[in-house]
Amino acid sequence: MRVLPARQRFLRARSGAGPGEARARLLVLRLHKGPDMENQVQQTILVATDFSEGSDQALERAIQLAKETGSRLAIVHTIEPALEFPMAATYTEVGGGFYASVDLALAARAAKAAKAGVVCTTKILEGSVATEIADWAREIGATMIVQGTHGRTGLAHVLLGSVAEKVVRQATCPVLTVPFGHRVA
Repeated sequence: MRVLPARQRFLRARSGAGPGEARARLLVLRLHKGPDMENQVQQTILVATDFSEGSDQALERAIQLAKETGSRLAIVHTIEPALEFPMAATYTEVGGGFYASVDLALAARAAKAAKAGVVCTTKILEGSVATEIADWAREIGATMIVQGTHGRTGLAHVLLGSVAEKVVRQATCPVLTVPFGHRVA
């Protein structure tokens, strides 16, 4: 009986997966800790969240990937600098209450990862969202960035832009984007 290499066995077992899923599985296979890697540092998957349902779906995918690869998660939320408008509150005027609510939301997501048996840290970043995510991934040595997409098209995409697209351009590690509405199997 001929034994197939691990990569071929893996691909055959997942042949029903779509192209995006297959690429993610290949990346998981590459990230998977082998017996010759016992003394290496644990890998980190950075998850960027804006606390939307799409970001929560991306978190589910990241938890699944972390369990399969033995990686840890780093969940981040980026606060963009507030522009001061006449007679409008800025983040600094809101004080600690705003940051406390962001911290609670991050803690809830970290608890979800911990419940699944994945080691997790959280961080609040400040600045341009895409730049901060890419910079933090470099700083912590992230192996991968996982983030959700809103699926905006047309005028909404032109006006609001795509954070996911900007992160893909700026990141030095692979970026897995999880389209809104795609559930983890």
